Amino acid sequence: MLILVLPLTTICVALVGFYVWHRQLIRKRLFEVAEAGLSAFSHAEVAVAYARRPIHEAGEGTSRKRAENEPPAQSDLLDRLYVPLERLRHHNEAFGDLERAAFNVEVHFGDEVARNLREPLKAYNRIAVVTSCRMSHLGLPARGQVSPGIVRWWERVVYASGSRCGDYSEGGSREVDQVSIDMAKARAAVETALKPYLDAPTFGEFLFPPEAGAWIKRGRARLTSLVRRPPRPSLPT
Repeated sequence: MLILVLPLTTICVALVGFYVWHRQLIRKRLFEVAEAGLSAFSHAEVAVAYARRPIHEAGEGTSRKRAENEPPAQSDLLDRLYVPLERLRHHNEAFGDLERAAFNVEVHFGDEVARNLREPLKAYNRIAVVTSCRMSHLGLPARGQVSPGIVRWWERVVYASGSRCGDYSEGGSREVDQVSIDMAKARAAVETALKPYLDAPTFGEFLFPPEAGAWIKRGRARLTSLVRRPPRPSLPT
C-alpha cells in the first residue's frame, strides 16, 4: 500500500508546486504592469499640470522656430503662446513611457483601463492642437478673427481653470476645466483597477484568484450542458 501512496504523493506535491510557481509568475507580472502604469500616469499627469500653469519664466518659448522677417512684438506673443507645448515636449520621455505602459495594461487589464491610462496623452494632443490654433489665429486678417467665446474655450484647454481666464466668464457663469475633470476621472478609474495589485494578497487570494471562480463556473456550466444534452435521434434502418 505504501508503495502506491508514495508515487501519488510525489505527483500531488509536484502539481501543487507547479501551480504555486505559475501563480507566483502571474502575480509578479501583474504587479509589475500595474506599478509601471500608475507610475507612468502620475509622471505624465504632473507634466500636463505643469504645462498648463499660466506663469511664464524668462526664456520660455524661445525654442519655437521663427518665421523670416517676424516682427519682434509678434515673436514675443507667439513665444508666450508656445510655452505650454514647449513644456510638454520637454517631457516627451514621460509620455513615451506612458504609451508603452498602456500597451501592457491593455493586454493584462483590458481596453477600458488602457483608455483611461492614456488620458494624459489625450490632454497632450488637445493642448498641442489648441496651441497651434491660437498661434495661427494671430496671423488672420480682421474679418477672419474667431469669436471671443472660441478664444476663451482655447484658453480653458491650454490653461487650468482659475489661472488665465478666471473662475468665471464675462456673463458670470462658472468656467469648466474639462481637461482637469477628465484627468481626475481617469486617475480614479486607473487607481481602482490597478492599485489592488500593488497590495500583498492573502493566502486564499494567491491560491484562488477571482478568475479561478469564473473558470470553475464555466466548467460547471459546460459539464451541466453536456449531461442535460438530449440524445441524438437514431437514423431509421
